[in-house]
Amino acid sequence: MNLDLGTSLVGAISVLICVIPFVLVTRSVKKKEKAMLRSLSDFAEQENCKIHEHEYLGDFIIGMDTNKKVVFFYKEERDASEKLSVDLKDVKSCKASRIGKTFRNKGKVEQVIERIELVFTTRPADRRNVVFELFNSHNNLQLNGELQTAEKWAKIVNDLV
Repeated sequence: MNLDLGTSLVGAISVLICVIPFVLVTRSVKKKEKAMLRSLSDFAEQENCKIHEHEYLGDFIIGMDTNKKVVFFYKEERDASEKLSVDLKDVKSCKASRIGKTFRNKGKVEQVIERIELVFTTRPADRRNVVFELFNSHNNLQLNGELQTAEKWAKIVNDLV
């Protein structure tokens, strides 16, 4: 009987030791997402807008006021944060831009992605384009869904303009 109780305790403690790190990481990610959504919402409120749709991905969050058709972007880096917005009534088109290098390695052609951007082409043509930088290889070592996010938001914006 004591052997069964001891084995059960060791098993329960082992399970807790394995599960607790996952729980802590999940809580940390959710906490950071809430904080970034709060920062994005505060930024939107400064422009009298409200975030109805958003997507969080690591170091940035992108959202939109679907009523006023304004897209907001908030990115946190080590020492700075970036806040950008674009009113879709001033946008002619939007595209996901992949910037990188192509080279040959042992007979194979390989491509290295250096940056992924969401580029809003504005009208009139003499105004500057608005660029949301979703990925930069100098800040992040690997992609984490940024390309899919850029393509998704480019489609959402182009369907609205």
